[in-house]
Amino acid sequence: MPRPHTASADREGLSRSTQGAVAIIPARLQSTRLPEKALQDLGGAPLVVRVLERVRQATCFRDVWVATDSERIADAVRGAGGQAVMTRADHASGLDRVAEAARILSDAPEPDPSAVFVNVQGDEPFVSPAGLDHLVRLFESPDVVMGTLAAPFPAWASPEDPNKVKLVRDRENRALYFSRSPIPSGVDPGAPRLLHVGVYAYRRRTLLELAKLESAPLERAERLEQLRALTNGIPIHVAVGDYESVGIDTPDDLDRARALWGEGRSRS
Repeated sequence: MPRPHTASADREGLSRSTQGAVAIIPARLQSTRLPEKALQDLGGAPLVVRVLERVRQATCFRDVWVATDSERIADAVRGAGGQAVMTRADHASGLDRVAEAARILSDAPEPDPSAVFVNVQGDEPFVSPAGLDHLVRLFESPDVVMGTLAAPFPAWASPEDPNKVKLVRDRENRALYFSRSPIPSGVDPGAPRLLHVGVYAYRRRTLLELAKLESAPLERAERLEQLRALTNGIPIHVAVGDYESVGIDTPDDLDRARALWGEGRSRS
């Protein structure tokens, strides 16, 4: 069996303060729109394994873990040489699962509150390794406590599509707002739309703080958990680049992902 993957601590372009970043991939067995999504086949391997392989291509992580409530998912991950941590089955969101995993993985008398954890959704087999590296580099600044990714809005997509989350940011690359509605609403070319890519990074203390907070009205209205952070005054810095990904939520999404995989998208 392949040995669990642990990236080298000598990472070009990263300071010592961010060389200890840990990626956590939350993956639950039961999913509403695509049953047993994490174990669906993509190019000859379970979807969650494809996400794991993709995240491993980033250079910024000392460890990559899958956080799951399923022994079947854990077995698939370990069979591919990965690492799995078992978490509760009653989590309402990936954020809660990642927070529990972070507590388990950093259980120590004095855990480092500034350690960086990155939440990569378990249905993102095309997540950008370069984007993950860019995201972690944001934490070179001690002022950054939470970050996410964004990409130029694709020409083929409609801003009216509520499944394409949009965001606006300030001059310091901090998110002002996220919405399923078209924002900004005007057509000024000086304010281009940005597509949110649902990958998040947190300082340990920020991750655990967020998991303790109740959902916010804006969060419930937009169905976007990152608005819990903004509502509570937690700034979210944004790394922008050609980091567009293809998430998988439905059978149609899976068919599209399989077509892209066959075209070699996984190697781009």
